[in-house]
Amino acid sequence: MSDITTIFFDVGGILLTNGWDHMTREAAAAVFEYDYEEAEEKHQHYVQSFECGRTLLKEYLDKVIFTQPRHFTIEEYINFMETQSKPHPKNIELIRKLAKQGKYELATINNESLALNEYRIKYYKLYESIPHFFSSCYMGVMKPDCDIFQRVLWITHREGQQCLFVDDRLENVKAARSCGLQAAVVEQPSELKNVLQAAGIQL
Repeated sequence: MSDITTIFFDVGGILLTNGWDHMTREAAAAVFEYDYEEAEEKHQHYVQSFECGRTLLKEYLDKVIFTQPRHFTIEEYINFMETQSKPHPKNIELIRKLAKQGKYELATINNESLALNEYRIKYYKLYESIPHFFSSCYMGVMKPDCDIFQRVLWITHREGQQCLFVDDRLENVKAARSCGLQAAVVEQPSELKNVLQAAGIQL
């Protein structure tokens, strides 16, 4: 691998648990006692617009969950969504150490809806170590669409081979490689340190 100047991290599955994946949506249906399959069908219709920032959280919930009277409030539901996020502390600490080194430019390329993305960045203070967030809700396009990687390269004025992208999903890693980035899959959060070292990152 050639010299890396920039590291792009996924957030869900690397630094934090996933924000609003199918397991979390299933848990929500169980807790709030509504039909998961019915809500999931609506979710799939709106998910791209939601995660690309074109549909905001309350509008999404109105279209997916609150299509009928519920015994819970939208505020209770949003609180549940937020509390499902948990940190991977060792990886967050690893990012902090990398940031203090000052050797690499750090950023994220992640799929996330606007409100959850803002909440997760602020609540876990990811901004203290990561200055740039190329999230789908800001970029208007989602992984594994190659466009998101191409746009990030244009914005950062980086050559692909200067960059390392790490993600927990192989399809996203393959997409990054197809756009010329160096990329590696992190199947479990505990693998991050070894994956970075294998790519030549000095820790």
